Amino acid sequence: MREVYGNICSGTNLRANLIELKKMIKDKAGQEQLRKVCGGNYDVIMKCLADDDPKVRKNAASVLGTLAVPEAVDVLMDAYEAEETLFVRPEYVTAMAALDCSEYLAQFYRRLDELQSYDAPENERKHIQAEISALRELLLRKEGMKKHAFCGHLRPNTVILTTLPAFRDALTAELPFQKKPVGGGVRATITDMNLVLTNRLWQEMLFCVDCGGSVPAVPEQVARSLKDSNLAAILTENHRGEAPFYFRVGIARAMPREEQSEFARRTAKAIEEAFEGALLNSVSHYEVEICLVVNREKQILPFLKLYTLPDHRFRYRKYHVAASLRPTTAAGIVALAKPYLAEYAQVLDPFCGVGTLLLERRFAGPVRSTYGIDIFGDAVQKARANTKLTGMPVNYINRDFFDFTHEYFFDEIITDMPTVAGGREETDALYRRFFERSWELLAEKGRVICYSGEMGLVKKYLRITGKFRLLREICVLEKSGMYLFILEKK
Repeated sequence: MREVYGNICSGTNLRANLIELKKMIKDKAGQEQLRKVCGGNYDVIMKCLADDDPKVRKNAASVLGTLAVPEAVDVLMDAYEAEETLFVRPEYVTAMAALDCSEYLAQFYRRLDELQSYDAPENERKHIQAEISALRELLLRKEGMKKHAFCGHLRPNTVILTTLPAFRDALTAELPFQKKPVGGGVRATITDMNLVLTNRLWQEMLFCVDCGGSVPAVPEQVARSLKDSNLAAILTENHRGEAPFYFRVGIARAMPREEQSEFARRTAKAIEEAFEGALLNSVSHYEVEICLVVNREKQILPFLKLYTLPDHRFRYRKYHVAASLRPTTAAGIVALAKPYLAEYAQVLDPFCGVGTLLLERRFAGPVRSTYGIDIFGDAVQKARANTKLTGMPVNYINRDFFDFTHEYFFDEIITDMPTVAGGREETDALYRRFFERSWELLAEKGRVICYSGEMGLVKKYLRITGKFRLLREICVLEKSGMYLFILEKK
C-alpha cells in the first residue's frame, strides 16, 4: 500500500498504480490502511482529476468515491462539468453519490434532462446511457423513489406461488382459487390477494407475464416480447401512480454465472428502450424485478416480482443466526405435521435457535404452554426479541437440553435437529441422548416432530430404544436428505 501510494505521489505510472490502489481499498481494512498511509490527506488523489490521461481521471474519481472523501465533492463536480471524455463522466457521478452533494442536485436534474432529450449518435450511446443511469442512481439515492402503491388486492392476477415440492399439496389445498400444481409451486388465479398474504407456505409470488410462450434469450427479442405482453397492464392496473416504474432484471436457472451480469445489463437496456421511459432500470432502487427464467434450450419465461406488495407474514423474524431455519420451511414442516398436533398441547423445542419453528407451531393452533431451550445464549436472546414482536407467550431458557428438567410432562417436542461440530461419534451421541431425554420428558403418547438430515440415526435409535413408534416420515429436501419424522411415545 505504502509503495503504491508513493508511486502515485511521485507521478510514477499513475494509471496502473491507481488501478492497484482501487483493488486494495475494496474492503474497510484496506480503506483504513490508506487513511493511515496518507494521513487523511487526499490532495494527491484529487490532483489526479486534472491529469491528461482520462483513465487516470476515471480511476482517481473511483478511489475518492470509494473512500467517500467529503472535501472531494466540489473538486469532483468541477471535474465533472469540465470533462469532455464521455466514458469518464459516469464515474464522477458515481463518486459524488457517496458524498453530500445536495447543493448540486438541481444541476444533476438539468444534466439528466439534457441527456434524455439528446439524440446521441451510435458511437456515443453506450456512454450517454451509462451517465444517465449514474445520474438516476444518484438522484434516487439522495431524493428517494416515488413509490407506487399496490391496489390490485381484488383484481384477478395469475401468479406462481413458489414452494418446496413437499409443501405443494398443502399449499394447493389451502388456496380457495382456481389453481394447479406446477414444477416450482402452485399456479393460481388470485381474486383476493388478502387470502394469499396470510398463507405461510409460499416463498415467492411471481406474476405471470404472457408473452405467448417462451422467448429466445436475446436481449432485444426479450424486450420486444415484454413490450407486446401484459407486463404494462400488470403494473398499471395493480398500482396507483403513473409511470415510470423502476426495475431490475433477475436471471434464474440455466445460465453460467459469468454470463448473467452481461445478459442482465443488455436486457435491461433493451427494455428501457422498448418501453420508452415507462420502465427505468435501477440496480439499487427498484420496485419491480423482471425475473427471467432460463431453460436449458436458452429459452426464457418472464415473471414479475412486485416489491410494492408488502409481505408481513414473517415480520417477527427480525433476528437470525447462521443455522436458522427459513420461516417458510418451518411453516411447511408444521403444516405437514398438523394432523398429528394436539390442541392446547404443552410444547417444547429443545434446540430452538431464534424461535422460528416454535413460533410457527404457535401460529398453527392454540397451545397451553411453549418452551424453547438452546445452549447458545445469543440465539436465545434473538428468539426473545423475535417473539416479542408476535406478542406470543413463549418461555425461553438458555441451557443444555440434556440438563433440563420440568415439573410436568410435554405433549409435543418439535425441533430442527442441530448439526454437530465434530465427527460421526458426536452426532451419534447427540441422537442417542435426544431419544432418551425426549422419552423422559414426554407425556404418555406424546409426540416428537423432528426435522433431520440423519435418517440413519433416527431409524437406529427408533430400533435400539424401542420407546417410540414411527407415525410418518416425509422427505422435505431430497438433495440434502432432510426429512420430517413424526414419532409417538409408546
